[in-house]
Amino acid sequence: MGWAGSGYGAYQAPYQRLLTGIDAVLAGIQQCVQHVTRRCRGVAKLGPGTLQSHWTGQVTTALTDAHTAVQEAKANHKTVLDPDLLADLRNRYDTAVDSGIIHNRHRDWHDGNHPGYTLATWLKTHADQVWHFTRHLNVDWTSNAAERGVKPAKRHQAVSGYWQTHDTLTRWCLINSYLTTTRNHGLTVLDAITRALTGRPWLPAAA
Repeated sequence: MGWAGSGYGAYQAPYQRLLTGIDAVLAGIQQCVQHVTRRCRGVAKLGPGTLQSHWTGQVTTALTDAHTAVQEAKANHKTVLDPDLLADLRNRYDTAVDSGIIHNRHRDWHDGNHPGYTLATWLKTHADQVWHFTRHLNVDWTSNAAERGVKPAKRHQAVSGYWQTHDTLTRWCLINSYLTTTRNHGLTVLDAITRALTGRPWLPAAA
């Protein structure tokens, strides 16, 4: 699950409420590394070829190398990364982030903290969520799937200007989440709806 930088904050609550009562079975939250990379590039542009591009480049390189390692592990039918490799990748990330914090802590900016300091502290605070995909290899490192699920609600808001009630939005999220899940398991939307209406709803196999 990843929502980082998705821009759909107003529509997250109904989906998150669906998770009430099943927190114990959640593996965790994956921050979108694609958005992390974009934020790093934004800070790097403040000082290309200087300190900002150096530490942000180290962050994105460590994450890209981690993604490559995950893909290779999955291709070799492994369920975990080599602990030493993961430790080295994470150390590279942590070192770069600490550098960003140290060198931007007292750097002046016109409206508060320097963007480099803001980003570096965020990366440190949410490091476990950024690196979640390296501990659970079946988790995507981007929030593309999550954003696809939430985008229709955003589109409805743009076209209609509102949702009638919060309960309506919640019911929509519940139904859309179910249909998205069934589609990911090979059923068409029509099949999923037909099975649900005839008392034979698709359900995930028991663990």
